[in-house]
Amino acid sequence: MDLSLGAVLSLAMAVFAVRAEDGVLVAAGLALAAAAATGAANGVLVAYAGLPPIIVTLAASFLWGGVTLVVLPQPGGSVPSGLVKAYNNGWNGLALPFVAIALVLLLWKLVRTTRFGLSLYAVGGNEHGAYASGIGTRKVKISAYALAGVFIGLAGIGLAIQTGSGDATIGTPYTLNSIAASVLAGVSFFGGVGQMRATVLAALLIGLLTNLLLFTGLSPFYQLIMQGAVLIVAIAVKTLATRERTQ
Repeated sequence: MDLSLGAVLSLAMAVFAVRAEDGVLVAAGLALAAAAATGAANGVLVAYAGLPPIIVTLAASFLWGGVTLVVLPQPGGSVPSGLVKAYNNGWNGLALPFVAIALVLLLWKLVRTTRFGLSLYAVGGNEHGAYASGIGTRKVKISAYALAGVFIGLAGIGLAIQTGSGDATIGTPYTLNSIAASVLAGVSFFGGVGQMRATVLAALLIGLLTNLLLFTGLSPFYQLIMQGAVLIVAIAVKTLATRERTQ
């Protein structure tokens, strides 16, 4: 569980927007490094301090949110207009957001087949059993949070390019969306169960739902109500399905 996702996303977005004038690749590298570092810091606290992840990441959300305000006190920054146009309107007939999704799936496919990927599922499913099998559970936890930071950083960069600027507070709603997407995709809160492809599809579904609500002219407040309702229904359905399988 990572409740600092929204704050880290805003941090990566702010870093990219502020440093984009120095070069897109440099800005992207700095944004990804910042996001990975925050994730690793969360992982260290969870792994070595033995604190519950939900408490650590909740506190971290305030910490990283404050750091983001230091980096970018007010919405702004400068993203090259050509990159913004290419991302939103396509580049030579190629939809760059779909390229980003494909790269994410490819990256996870590579990670999933490595020793670390297998250890990740093992620690999530049964930490004590994984430790008894010789897996360094602390190292896996820290690496997992750092890898999550990389993915969050990619999302922050994409959002900065989409909007053409940075905003220190824009990432907050994405925390709820990430949880909702994970639940809809069948990711277990107890660990060890979940697939990237299903999670990406669930995220696209939530994005589609949000856009449909916008097109209907409903107030943004109703969007939050709908997202909350979807999350509750998804958790209820998954819980009932799990009970049926275990009975």
